[in-house]
Amino acid sequence: MRNCMRKRIFLFYCAFVFLFGCSQQKVSTKDQDVYVQENVAAGEEIQKQDCQVKVTFFDVGKGDAVLIETSGHQMMIDAGYDDTSDVILDYLKEQSIDRLDYLVLTHFDKDHVGGADRILKEVETEYVLQPDYVSDSGQYKEYVEAMEDEGISPNVVTTTRKLSLDGVDFLIYPPQKKDYEEDDNDFSLVISMTCGEKRFLFAGDCEKERLKELMMQNEFDLSHDVLKVPHHGRKEKNSEEFLKAVLPKIAVITSSDEKPADGEICRMLEKLGTNVYFTKDGTITCLCDGVQVSIE
Repeated sequence: MRNCMRKRIFLFYCAFVFLFGCSQQKVSTKDQDVYVQENVAAGEEIQKQDCQVKVTFFDVGKGDAVLIETSGHQMMIDAGYDDTSDVILDYLKEQSIDRLDYLVLTHFDKDHVGGADRILKEVETEYVLQPDYVSDSGQYKEYVEAMEDEGISPNVVTTTRKLSLDGVDFLIYPPQKKDYEEDDNDFSLVISMTCGEKRFLFAGDCEKERLKELMMQNEFDLSHDVLKVPHHGRKEKNSEEFLKAVLPKIAVITSSDEKPADGEICRMLEKLGTNVYFTKDGTITCLCDGVQVSIE
């Protein structure tokens, strides 16, 4: 369902946009889709913001593993399954990344925490951020043991946390309850990232109660340009209301062929005019310079 029409007349199109302005246009080249700044006045030069960020959404099946690279720092959000950790570690080696500034675990399901123990053992990690609860799963126990072996004490996020890395700002919004009716998914940490004029939202596995919290909170504006869709594209009763509040231009769904996203979620996003990408089609790279976002 990739909505990415390729255009051979890229240079002509760019000239057209420069002369006449635009309102959130998508320019497609051979290798990437580019989402251009809204409301550029005729003849006005686009001023790039003082930030650069690369976001990699790994293909780890129906699991989450996202690497954020600023100009001088790295943050990992979730770690996929135990048996997909090589996907992450191989990439880090290829990119000569031997250190993470942050490993943020949104929650402790096996498809998010499963690869954390190997990452902690093989990659120097400065800080680990996690929600305020414990799990009885084997993957969680392996993660805790790895932290102990590496002498790492996790930072438990109980209040909104703000970070800044090389001009890229992060807001980490914790769950607002000590217990949830459904399951551990609503304990998910939610991360809002801002690079210049562009904003990314990483929504973990949020379900109905947590989505309601997000829509009621006043810590940050819920509208974002890029959305990591909650819970691999699973539909909740308030999913449509949430998606309308975020109104993303780009959505990434972490799913697999065996466990696809709910078709209703895909239709909701298409109705909003959102361009939808799936990690089941391969690892997704998103580049942002503060003014435009490109997908590779």
